[in-house]
Amino acid sequence: MDWLTTWTLWHWLILGFVLLIAEILLPGVFLLWWGLAALVISAVAALMPDLSLIALTIAYAVLALLFSMCWWKYQHKKDQKDQRQTSLNQRDHAMLGARGTVQEIAQNGIGRGHFGDTTWRIQGMDLQSGDVIEVQKVEGITLLVRKIEK
Repeated sequence: MDWLTTWTLWHWLILGFVLLIAEILLPGVFLLWWGLAALVISAVAALMPDLSLIALTIAYAVLALLFSMCWWKYQHKKDQKDQRQTSLNQRDHAMLGARGTVQEIAQNGIGRGHFGDTTWRIQGMDLQSGDVIEVQKVEGITLLVRKIEK
């Protein structure tokens, strides 16, 4: 290896490790995949010493972009899946299947139900005050309930 190849190899290695360390130290910065791309380019520079600095830089840019886009696509799918499965911060949806009692009910089937330490707007058929109910569905702020037979 000549001095230029060695110089190029070391600079790619240093760049890769600096980016990886920055990923750890700087919150919210996205440098992991750029650092790994620099390490891969350092290996390419060691295996193919005839490549010019321009070719290595273009390969680095393409590889960093490719790594970043692949990670983004993977993470985006995972986030969408997690968002569909979670009931975090969706207390109304966490109420599905919950049991409570009818606190008050009007002729139109709309009233208030007591669930745990709070009351909710409820709607159901043939309900009377004191009935035990179960949440079947959520529509906005209204819990659609059915009477539980004793």
